[in-house]
Amino acid sequence: MAEPASNLIPMSEYTVSFVGLHIAILYDTDEAFQFLSILFKDVTDKPAKKNEITIRIAQSEVDGKYTLTSPGAVPFSSVLGVSFAAVLFDVVIFNLLNRNCHGIAFHAGAVACKGKVILLPGQSGFGKSSMTACLVMHGCFYLTDELYFMPIAQHSPNTPFTRPLCIKAGAAAAIRQLVTRKVLESAISDKHGYVIPHRLLNSEFQQISSSPSLILIPNYQAQSTLNIEKLSPAQVTIQLMACDVNGRNLKEHGFKQVTQIARSTPAYRITYSSFDNVEDGMKDLFTDLHWK
Repeated sequence: MAEPASNLIPMSEYTVSFVGLHIAILYDTDEAFQFLSILFKDVTDKPAKKNEITIRIAQSEVDGKYTLTSPGAVPFSSVLGVSFAAVLFDVVIFNLLNRNCHGIAFHAGAVACKGKVILLPGQSGFGKSSMTACLVMHGCFYLTDELYFMPIAQHSPNTPFTRPLCIKAGAAAAIRQLVTRKVLESAISDKHGYVIPHRLLNSEFQQISSSPSLILIPNYQAQSTLNIEKLSPAQVTIQLMACDVNGRNLKEHGFKQVTQIARSTPAYRITYSSFDNVEDGMKDLFTDLHWK
């Protein structure tokens, strides 16, 4: 039986593309389009001939909230804010990587500094996004605060999932000390945190596809002093395996590739409780690495 005509809402399509996969996000309002444009500006492509996955965002005529529906997931309803963005990112990233076996996707931030890529792997709660923001505010160029894809095939480009900076409520106070009021006023914000378009911090954004030259593992600890500690390849391998998002799709969970990265890339753990002296600490590290 056909649906009542009143339920047939015309939908437009927004395509998100990452490492060869395309996802169609269907939406029904200008507000939703503006929201999607902020979130996915740098992972957007022309509509593909075939989108592998379709996600739907529809506004309720009753309370104005939006409902997100996607294959195999429980629908989520909320206003278009920080929480909705977090859930939408999770859904999109899961579907982009669910069957990807062409490389390793690390849960990591990434910035470019002095022409080199710094990878900041870390699980939630260890300050990955905050440290990424700190480095950007001290002269590095933003690439991502969430996902960095390194292909198995040689000579294929590394690809950051370049989304806005997503700052949770617990780190909001620290971020307010880093960025200007003008930046925060232009961000999506509510009691759950901030979604900050990265071009508000780096207007001269450029994609960089080179392999990481440094691994910097953030380790936020309250009341700690700044400490930058060199890590062994074995320690780095453990840290990277914990941040391997799509390992279930790879032979031996990508262990061989991870160990190669750990052995060939200098790595340090940066322990901090505030952003005081981070710039000086990084300058000392760059000197030790002979980065001019």
